[in-house]
Amino acid sequence: MSGIRLFIVEDHTLNYEGILALLQGCDDIEVAGHARSGEQALEQMKDHAPEVVLMDLKLPGIDGLETTTRLLEMHPDTQVLMLSVDDDLHIVREAIRRGARGYLTKNVDRGELVDAIRKVAAGKRHLAEELLERVLDQPETASFGGPSASPTDNHPFTRRELEVLSLMAAGKANKQIAETLYVSLHTVETHIKNMYSKCEATNKVELILYGQKTGVLK
Repeated sequence: MSGIRLFIVEDHTLNYEGILALLQGCDDIEVAGHARSGEQALEQMKDHAPEVVLMDLKLPGIDGLETTTRLLEMHPDTQVLMLSVDDDLHIVREAIRRGARGYLTKNVDRGELVDAIRKVAAGKRHLAEELLERVLDQPETASFGGPSASPTDNHPFTRRELEVLSLMAAGKANKQIAETLYVSLHTVETHIKNMYSKCEATNKVELILYGQKTGVLK
């Protein structure tokens, strides 16, 4: 593969330096520029933009979503890879709608970051593993990134959340649940957090009682 020129839009110095550290040793990826705001990025890339732009979502001034929209109006062939601490699927869907080719969360490791940059440079899409898990786990009637569909049963949970809840009720610890379902511990914790939110539970006991009350757990 020929060299990939990468432009980074990130306002926090530590995050920027962390990205640079992750990219060390990748001979096919060259950091061609850096901006600390959307306005600065658009000005620097006014006449020319590299193959891939790694775009922070939350920026001073215009945010990463609006910056992406304006950038792609100027350079439609540029591939934007969104990077954010926000894993809300509504935001993910909006980023894709605005033209982003991929979405990473800021707990990304070196392997996934490098792979994502290479994929979007080649015109492919990339979604962070924990986000992909949640997207695939949505109810069949829910659109990608959209609000959860009205439950067909007397509960708001997805199939994967029900699996997690069942294993919780069986006394499994989060790590054991992750191993049973072949997912990461972070993914399990995200499912549990989402279930807490859906039924306004504050702990596992309340969540299990809710499951019993709605008939999810026998």
